[in-house]
Amino acid sequence: MTDSVYPSIEILKDRITHRWPEHATFIARSFTHRDAKTMRVGEQLAGLILKLAATEPGGIDKLSDDYRYLCEEIVLPEEVYFRRNGRYRVSNFADANAECYANAPFMSRYMNGLLLSNVIWANHAEAFASFVNDYLPRLDAGARHLEIGPGHGLFLFFAAGAANVGSVTGWDISPTSIEKTRHALNVLGAPRRPTLKLRDLFDASAEGEHEQFESIAMSEILEHLEDPAAALRAAGQHLTPEGLIFVNVPANSPAPDHIYLFEGLDHAAEVMESAGFKVIHSVDFPMSGTTIERARKHKLAVSCLLTGKRC
Repeated sequence: MTDSVYPSIEILKDRITHRWPEHATFIARSFTHRDAKTMRVGEQLAGLILKLAATEPGGIDKLSDDYRYLCEEIVLPEEVYFRRNGRYRVSNFADANAECYANAPFMSRYMNGLLLSNVIWANHAEAFASFVNDYLPRLDAGARHLEIGPGHGLFLFFAAGAANVGSVTGWDISPTSIEKTRHALNVLGAPRRPTLKLRDLFDASAEGEHEQFESIAMSEILEHLEDPAAALRAAGQHLTPEGLIFVNVPANSPAPDHIYLFEGLDHAAEVMESAGFKVIHSVDFPMSGTTIERARKHKLAVSCLLTGKRC
């Protein structure tokens, strides 16, 4: 155990560097400029990840190995391609599906690695903290909150714990994803039980087609689509007139299932505006070990966060 102010983070850092000693310098650099508010959310998040890891075969060591696999075998080759060609390698959903989503063993390792990246990678950690510290407090009391594509369920978990959120719903097109989200939230003991639905955002005939929400979150969803503006327009039909939408997209961030290349915060805002939203708040966070100025200049990976309202 550790007597650190952030013991769960220290456990994660320790287990990763135990399995991958060469990564210690990167991790130290990644935590250099995080403020106390970001660290507090990161500590909560790390604790939840450790709780999830305890229910999985291999535990946190398996997740640590999958995190290394993500960095070395998944992200690095895509980054090399992106630097050489100025574009993402995959350009359509069919190819991403065949290579990634239909490959269950690959997706398991990919998702495990991304789970740890929410604490270890500076831009992912800052994005998560911004959702908790900046976006959720903006919501009116009793807000009905929807997340489209909830993934590991961690954003939903924090939304369910917000005092001003009245109800929490998650939609996904994948039965497997819905079950993984449900499992995670059951293990974590979400403060409020979310409603999880198998739902295609573009299905106009779906049950509850006219369901409305005061808050909609789409975190790391739009880059996986060929037409992100169309998805935003479809989501907007479920947002109340005064409701807020939270969008988190990576820019210049190659991955084997990233299709749409967002070139930066301004580009992300343009896509939102083209879909009928007014951006009322935006911020971007650079990848570990660099500044936002350098990241923008050299087209390095950044997380772009935008809050919008319907025009």
